[in-house]
Amino acid sequence: MSIVIPDTSPTDLLARVRGSVKEARLTYPERVHLPVIDDQGGRWFLATWEASYLPADPEGLNGKIVVSADLDEHDRVLTIGFSDGTSFTVTPIPDDDEGAIENWELFTPDGLLLTYGPWGRWHLGKATDP
Repeated sequence: MSIVIPDTSPTDLLARVRGSVKEARLTYPERVHLPVIDDQGGRWFLATWEASYLPADPEGLNGKIVVSADLDEHDRVLTIGFSDGTSFTVTPIPDDDEGAIENWELFTPDGLLLTYGPWGRWHLGKATDP
């Protein structure tokens, strides 16, 4: 299990996502679940919400090795890079409504939850928090 320092930034946390993709799949309606198992057996879990993604068939990502996870601050695209030079991108769907939901969320092996949502808003907290 990786060690998370309480004052970890979202960017630093994303930089720690490494491992093998296991059981990536589409969920209803048109969302993606992307589990990654790290070298210590810890489970990272990326779920998309209000976002588009490429490639469109995440099952083709199974077995790939994650070597990077970066968020472009300008265009807000999350890019998961793989050891074979390919990538998986998550692009937020713009929504300016007051009740807009998150674009994606990342659960860590340490029980933290990183969410990214409307207006480029980050939230990092315990996955058990309401």
